[in-house]
Amino acid sequence: MQSVPKKTAEIIIESGNDYIGALKGNQSGLLEAVQENFEAIQTHESNHVGHGRVENRTVSISNQPDNIPEFSGLKPPI
Repeated sequence: MQSVPKKTAEIIIESGNDYIGALKGNQSGLLEAVQENFEAIQTHESNHVGHGRVENRTVSISNQPDNIPEFSGLKPPI
């Protein structure tokens, strides 16, 4: 999963769609805020071995974005 730049996320949302984006450590303070405040209600992990490398991925969802900095598409639950 590739990271989603804010402008790309805005275009997706404005078109009425949703997105999933990877969170990386270079997103000034966002990763730290998520690590400290994110409460997952569901998590899925996958592992893949191939081409001489191991890929471990974790996808989690939450419906409580409290104390997480604003990011395109991040909004409180309805």
